[in-house]
Amino acid sequence: MGTRRDLFRGLAGIGAAALLARGGRAVAQDSSVIRLGLTTALTGPYNEFGEGNKRGFDLAIEQWNAKGGIDGRKIEIVTALDDQMVPDRAAQNMRRLLDDPSLTAILGPAGSGATMAVIDMVTASGRPYVNALAQATAATYPQTFGKAPRRNVFTFGIISNVEAEVLGTYVAKTFKSIAVMHESTSYGVSGRDTLLGVVKQHRPDVKIAVEAYNQRATDVTAQLVRLQQSDAEAFLVIGLGTDLVNIRRSMARLGLKQPLVTSAGGLSLPYFEGAGDAAVGTVAPMVGVLVEDEPRPEVTRFVEAYKARFGTDRYWGPDPQRPQIQMSLIVIPAYDGANLLLEGIRRAKSTEPAAIIAALEGIRDYPGVNTIYNFSADRHHGIGTESLAMLRVVKKGEKLGLEVLKG
Repeated sequence: MGTRRDLFRGLAGIGAAALLARGGRAVAQDSSVIRLGLTTALTGPYNEFGEGNKRGFDLAIEQWNAKGGIDGRKIEIVTALDDQMVPDRAAQNMRRLLDDPSLTAILGPAGSGATMAVIDMVTASGRPYVNALAQATAATYPQTFGKAPRRNVFTFGIISNVEAEVLGTYVAKTFKSIAVMHESTSYGVSGRDTLLGVVKQHRPDVKIAVEAYNQRATDVTAQLVRLQQSDAEAFLVIGLGTDLVNIRRSMARLGLKQPLVTSAGGLSLPYFEGAGDAAVGTVAPMVGVLVEDEPRPEVTRFVEAYKARFGTDRYWGPDPQRPQIQMSLIVIPAYDGANLLLEGIRRAKSTEPAAIIAALEGIRDYPGVNTIYNFSADRHHGIGTESLAMLRVVKKGEKLGLEVLKG
């Protein structure tokens, strides 16, 4: 009869063999699949950003897989976590993703607040990171715009400095006094500071009144009343569409008839859905590829592929013949981001982080949907000022539309 030690040794050997067998299968599975991890707002008050992001990621990955993947390896988002755009939840999710060494790259949160809560740990991890939407400049350039980027972070949305240059130039040329309302998040604060810097640069004598509000605030009357006393020629809002609905309606109740100018985030789906005809006249910067009369072939192919895959859903909009421009804000950055990431992996012929990052930095003149992408060791954002246009919401028959402002 064997000793108890022999028994435990035998059991341990059986357990180890079983674990090794399972591990062997897992390794075999991992070697045949390029595994990605995602955290974004899949539910909650800002889920339109996360769900739109995921549609973009999914469509790009499905297209790559339909063509055989990368060197015969399929691509898969193996872990998709819901952070509701809440910073603490995003941080918890990111720790879980980074604890998984099998993930080749990370697809990050949709909002700046959630992104800034995770970006330092992501940077420390070294793994390639797709920032599809967060506009806070510090998510990409931790010192300041124009200085060295985070080595592994590549951004596909409109970063604050790029938006500020276009929006600030328009505001400075058009108005002598402005009333600014901004959300109290990283997006709102950094957007305010960057934007007002540009406005003052172009019009040093501009008169500015500023008020802040919290996301999802139900009453902004006090802020609007204080701003009303400034006799501003226009109201400028740095925030998201859900809150812009409340601001626009409150302006109407108070009889404020000044033009409403907003950051790109304001032209999100909830604003059009909630404000209705009250949105008419609102001005904002946006990537204009979906309103061009003669779009590039990449734009046309994306539009056709999206409609075939998802139909004329909420993100497509009410016109069955033409998608709404908000797709350039929510869906297309994720689509382009996934395509560029996978192109980097293909060029690198490796899933090692350093090789992928070097390949991404070597990409030049890559025709995406929102823009032509050019990365380098010094530039990790895709969309520049040349890709943005100032747009105004107009009524076209029974539907809301957008027109490009000239000059």
